[in-house]
Amino acid sequence: MNQIFRENLKYILAVLIVWAITFPWILRNKDTILARLTLTYNSFFGYPNPRIAHGLIAKGDAILEGRKEGGTDLFQNISQFFSAEDNTKGSVLPLDLSLMEKACLYYRSKEHVEDHFLELTWREKAMEWGSPLFQRMAPQGELLLGPNPKEYWNSHIEAVLTALDYYKRALRFSGPELIAPKKIESVAWASCRPSEILLAYKTHMVETESYVLQKLTEKEKVPSGLSSVQKRSVVLSSIKRSDFSEVSANDYLESLLRQILLTGMKQFSPKEMDEIYERILYFVGSDEREYLKFKFRRGELFFQLGSEELVYYQKAAIEFKEASNIQLASEIEDINLPALLVHEFESKLKQAESYHKLKENNKSLVILDSLKSKLRNVDERSVGGKKDDLLKAYHNLNRSVLRKLGRFEEADEIPFNE
Repeated sequence: MNQIFRENLKYILAVLIVWAITFPWILRNKDTILARLTLTYNSFFGYPNPRIAHGLIAKGDAILEGRKEGGTDLFQNISQFFSAEDNTKGSVLPLDLSLMEKACLYYRSKEHVEDHFLELTWREKAMEWGSPLFQRMAPQGELLLGPNPKEYWNSHIEAVLTALDYYKRALRFSGPELIAPKKIESVAWASCRPSEILLAYKTHMVETESYVLQKLTEKEKVPSGLSSVQKRSVVLSSIKRSDFSEVSANDYLESLLRQILLTGMKQFSPKEMDEIYERILYFVGSDEREYLKFKFRRGELFFQLGSEELVYYQKAAIEFKEASNIQLASEIEDINLPALLVHEFESKLKQAESYHKLKENNKSLVILDSLKSKLRNVDERSVGGKKDDLLKAYHNLNRSVLRKLGRFEEADEIPFNE
């Protein structure tokens, strides 16, 4: 061994010298190097590559399935574990992602509570922390106490994060398939990482558009000289028409909706939020109910931005005006007309409030006056009961607008108790 080492000493020293020289550069540029390696790897195996994606997903699934199976010793010691005694904390109950999610939400809601106040009561364990997975393990005729949520969560988090890593790796190869984002969502809530869901569905959205644009370019169906916005319109039109069998318009739309409904868009910049609303409105244009709903929500986005730039109040007024146009939706056979009338009232009220913020109070008053004949849709005469929040907002805005216009007597006649 020593002889081999002496004979190759100069080569070993040469490698060490090269490594010593290049190591600082590699450390400084590691992200760029890894990104290039990933691109090379993807191009070598092809992209998207469902075979690789499905293989990685299967590995993640296998980890989770293995954690859902209880062993013999577990059945013997189940009653001891549920008592959460110190000498039983090494026991591991089967994996239940919904129970992990519940534990995560529980401790997040108690974020500023002292640890000794977090200990669950006997009743909480018995009534609130059970799981269908554990019912078959309960001794016959005995009351089953749920696990200590913190210990239960800690017992599975490492395996869940490993599965999450496989699903995220699969996302790099899944292209327009929605399976990887859904798998990520299934474990992200349980691991207290909701931001992973937003990243997954946004990645799916971007990858789907890139895939379609590439296919259209290969078929020379993208005119030259188009702006990025125009290219996106061509891509969205192709997705909506289902030009490619491997691209599902429903999956793409679901990916858009998930970004809003599951995360509340809290981690998006306003520009990103608006771009998502643009895409959604393009897809739901043929469904008047959904179109009106998302027009209103886009108006709310602009209204919030109006506190920073007044021009957004003008944009909000336009969106709310379009959202209040319920004529076409009212012709739908199974439409809930009372709810639609409430939507119309709220949209017009928000439009009036937008003009009030712009100090265009005459325009605001015209809209408020037009709503007087529609009060029956939200007061005690309405189907479903009185809409107190809308009535209060209406009267407060009406009073404020009248005062800004110097009509103080009329403003004072509006009662405060409504």
